[in-house]
Amino acid sequence: MSPLAKRELVSRIIASKHFHRSERLSSFLLHICELEIQGRVSEINEKDIGRTVFQLPTDYDPSIDGIVRSHASRLRRKLEMYYLNEGREETVRLVIPRGAYQPRFEPCVPNCGAVGVGALPSEEPEDEDVSAAGVDNQGDTQEQVQAPDRRMLWVGAAVFVLFALLSLAGVWFYRAHLGDVAMEREFWPQIFNRQRPTILVPSDSSLSVWQEFKHTNLTLADYLTFAFGKDDGPSSPEQRLAVTVLSRRYTSVVDLEIIQKLSHVARAQNVEPSVRFARDVRPNDLKQSNVVLIGSSETNPWGLMFQGEMNFILKKDQDKGIYTIENRKPLPGEATEWISDPNERTRTVYCKVSYLANPSGAGNILILEGTSMAATACAWEFVSNQEHLRQFWRQVKLTGGGASHFEVLLKTNNLAGDAAASSVVAWRVNP
Repeated sequence: MSPLAKRELVSRIIASKHFHRSERLSSFLLHICELEIQGRVSEINEKDIGRTVFQLPTDYDPSIDGIVRSHASRLRRKLEMYYLNEGREETVRLVIPRGAYQPRFEPCVPNCGAVGVGALPSEEPEDEDVSAAGVDNQGDTQEQVQAPDRRMLWVGAAVFVLFALLSLAGVWFYRAHLGDVAMEREFWPQIFNRQRPTILVPSDSSLSVWQEFKHTNLTLADYLTFAFGKDDGPSSPEQRLAVTVLSRRYTSVVDLEIIQKLSHVARAQNVEPSVRFARDVRPNDLKQSNVVLIGSSETNPWGLMFQGEMNFILKKDQDKGIYTIENRKPLPGEATEWISDPNERTRTVYCKVSYLANPSGAGNILILEGTSMAATACAWEFVSNQEHLRQFWRQVKLTGGGASHFEVLLKTNNLAGDAAASSVVAWRVNP
């Protein structure tokens, strides 16, 4: 059975009345069937399904959380219902064996219940009567022949129209659902592939403390030359403490969690990325490699290198501690800026995902930045959540999927250091 025929069968199943209201089961079936079609059956297992379909953490314990097993049982029942009803004429049966999750496409005997064994002989006498009719009954004979012919033409036309409508529905469903999955699958291979190395760069959190004490924003030039760490004369005890902190190498727990999850995504692509502290990165690394930068330009100044290509710019007022997100070229209805004030009790925080070409144009740069640690976690949640990506593809009508570069600005609330549900504020797409 060809890959196209398999995908068309899956599309018909998911479009049936038994599946169209169950998005979770549809996603489950799409995921395992797409892996089978791509020849990646060995990757189908309970933990992969839990992580990919149900968005469970990579370290979850299937022996404790049985959500995948319970949904697999429901999925098998739904498939049985489909083949008993809408799929009774299918010539290929999609089976998920009990105790496993690898789907199988097996030939099945078509249902002959619609045409009984005795139906064919009952039609033969009519043909014999017509053929035996004499010349005197020629007019009646022609009417008897023409009437069934007209009926057959109408039936054939109706079947053709129905087939065309089902085909169009299948194409639409494939583009709307399988197409989304394909775009999601295209995104991470653009960042993790064997054509070029991938570097993961967590934030240099010491910089944040130093800039707050100095009441100044660090420039990329200063960061490259490490000029900010030099003694510039008499200073207060607090400033000397800031310099001491600056001599250490600190990053945030949120960044480390993101690094861990990114490493898991990379291994799923058979790639082993390298992790490098921001101070150890050099400009040539960004030109030759795929790079993921984590943190705002305040803690990961390498993001400053790409601000010329961005529309949304995060800036911090070191005196007030307020973040401003500048909108360089506002579209109709958009604000010229957005503000995140830390003095608000339940403040609005912003995060931005920038997916850009690297300086050489041969690789990609993914920047996850936010106005707080919770906001940075929000940026990661956006790119790691299949449903968020799927909604974004549809919202911006992005047909290139992972091959298209984009910026997306999101907002959420900082609740005791954690981000609540986020929403898209604005975006830009660079095909």
